[in-house]
Amino acid sequence: MKRINLMTLAVILSLLMIAGTLAGCGKPTGGEEDTTAANVTTAPDQSQPAETKLQPNLPDTFWDREFRILGNSESNHTSWPNFELYAEDLNGEAMNDSVFSRNEQVKAKYGITVKQTLVNDPSQYIPIEYSSGEDNYDLVFAYIRDIGGLAQKGYFLDLYSLDNADLTKPWWNQTVNDTVSVKGHLFFGASDFSIRDKNRVQLIVADDQLLSDLKLDPVPGLVRSNGWTAEKMEEYVTAASRDLNGDGKHTKEDQYGIVMHSYDAYAALCFGFGIRLIDKDENDCLAIVEENERAIDAIDAVLSICRTETYMTPEKYDKNWDLPYDTFCDGRALFKVTILHSLSDFNSDCNFDFTVCPLPKLNADQEKYYTIPDKICMLYAVPVTDKDPAFAGFALEAFSYASTDTTLVTFIDILAKTRNVRNADSVEMINIILDGVVYDNSIFYSSTVKLYGILNNTIPTVERNNFSSALKSAAKASKPVIDSINDAFAD
Repeated sequence: MKRINLMTLAVILSLLMIAGTLAGCGKPTGGEEDTTAANVTTAPDQSQPAETKLQPNLPDTFWDREFRILGNSESNHTSWPNFELYAEDLNGEAMNDSVFSRNEQVKAKYGITVKQTLVNDPSQYIPIEYSSGEDNYDLVFAYIRDIGGLAQKGYFLDLYSLDNADLTKPWWNQTVNDTVSVKGHLFFGASDFSIRDKNRVQLIVADDQLLSDLKLDPVPGLVRSNGWTAEKMEEYVTAASRDLNGDGKHTKEDQYGIVMHSYDAYAALCFGFGIRLIDKDENDCLAIVEENERAIDAIDAVLSICRTETYMTPEKYDKNWDLPYDTFCDGRALFKVTILHSLSDFNSDCNFDFTVCPLPKLNADQEKYYTIPDKICMLYAVPVTDKDPAFAGFALEAFSYASTDTTLVTFIDILAKTRNVRNADSVEMINIILDGVVYDNSIFYSSTVKLYGILNNTIPTVERNNFSSALKSAAKASKPVIDSINDAFAD
């Protein structure tokens, strides 16, 4: 993911200050004014020439029309709903005001307003909309665990075919689009308009106090020296694990080296070590990645880190999904695998300093520190029932371009960094994390292709390296399904 230009950031933060002031001068909104942006704003250097910004190649059209979007409303977790699409008014909260200001900018220039419909898991509504044949939405969001299967059934238009949408421009997420295109077609994707493909990027938070007590070197220094590897993490989690109650076994009352939100975090470590399950061949078709020595080594490394006495997941404790988080906040875990959006929770609930860290490399030869968004992140698509895809392409291009210096900046540089981390090392580490985001098609098609389950179910459940046999079995059943996916996306 590209990094935000510092001059641009300063300008946007200034705009957010103005927006907050305007909200305070109008009618009362009932919300407390958010002054975080004001605390971090620095004036741009007026002595430097302004950069010439790349512009979208859109016709000068004023639509006076709604951009109809189906999004997610699930409220069990703050990171699940679509929060980046619509804001009713200014209220002094940074993200809300950034969304409102961006939408007003697009409305003023092109006459397009956002009409969002939020439902509990839109993936369930998309087939219903398709069956009805009604033209109700220009854009639909879906969990990545479902979206590939929905595309395979013919519910979406090819984004590459949309008039007015130029997917070569930098406001489109090329990492996503290059990964999920099949035979030159792209039936779902992402851009700077969508935050739900970014807010669930997985990372690690480290308990600085526990690191100090154990006399372990801070992780950021290891990252910079290319020494943050699987072997080093194993050393750290082993040193941190303690049988606190002295009963001779590890229970939920003890201290752990690493705690995870689910077995999906276990899978994230595997992907972080470079494992890939479904890639693409020279014809841009999906293809299973055959077994290789790296995959075996990576699984061995994850098993060495995630031992009974060193790690905790909810699946091992009656699916108590709050337990790992509570254990970390209690100061009884050195590391917690979490997502970018959740840093605000740690900032609120941790009475000790913590530092954000990337997932480790398998070894020093690995090119980057990789991470992968979890399966509840979302991408978007244009439904095949949309009778005016040219408008959908126009609106998507306009909002994607307008989001680069507004909502994207607000989420990453204010919400994820400035407000919710406690040291400069964490800001640097988040840049490294976002620079190494990868995707694997096994997650996008996990509803029909049973390969992702090897990493987020089979191996963590049996706790041994049966990757070879599991891959062989899953590949035999999956190859015909993958062939049918490739055929479905044929010209």
